[in-house]
Amino acid sequence: MLHERNKGKIIIDIENENGKINSKMVNRGIAKKSEIALTTLLVNFVSLSLEKGKNPKELISKHLDEIMGLFDPEK
Repeated sequence: MLHERNKGKIIIDIENENGKINSKMVNRGIAKKSEIALTTLLVNFVSLSLEKGKNPKELISKHLDEIMGLFDPEK
């Protein structure tokens, strides 16, 4: 398989384990650069939210504190 330097992939695997959603992310190529990966994820999040009739700002406001608590229990 040929690999082009100017391409990248972000692969997100999602599993349901005992009623809990677990996910992991793999970055390849130019997506290994954190700025590119984060910006790409944000653009796709906004695009998918709007496509599904959801307000991305409301989704972030509603869920960000809970998500942050997964990584920092004091929040």
